[in-house]
Amino acid sequence: MKQRIKQAVWIIAVSVLLALGINALSEKGIPLEGHWPSINNSYEVAIPPSADEGDPPFVSLDEAAAKYQSRKAIFIDSRDPEDFEHSRIKGAINLPYDYLEDYWDEVIPTIPKDREVIIYCSGTECELSLFLARDMVYHGYENVYIFYGGWREWERARLPMEGSDID
Repeated sequence: MKQRIKQAVWIIAVSVLLALGINALSEKGIPLEGHWPSINNSYEVAIPPSADEGDPPFVSLDEAAAKYQSRKAIFIDSRDPEDFEHSRIKGAINLPYDYLEDYWDEVIPTIPKDREVIIYCSGTECELSLFLARDMVYHGYENVYIFYGGWREWERARLPMEGSDID
């Protein structure tokens, strides 16, 4: 009996280690940490009144969180540097629309044109993400998305954050 229990424990341990290894190496691996809430109506996409046909697509909180969780998308914060410093989506890059000329040449070369890009700003009262997304598409970026719910929606959902007000 003891021998069978040992064998079962050994088989389970090897299976878990094998599964974790395959998950880590897989392009579609499942993240092992993070707070990914299921929010009622979170597939509802906020769209600004000034959106035009042909604008980059808008994504919901759930879609933005899924793209974040996949680690394939680059998140770009279009808010002012001071707001970015205080709080932001964890791992986001700051490309403030109001200071675009000062940041463009430094930031844009670090973002591959074929990579998924999610642009956000403060929330539904801010259209900087829309304006920046239009500029990036104009400059040849192919996979640009706008998370118009922005920082406020991300913060309310308690998804991964960082900054001087958070750390």
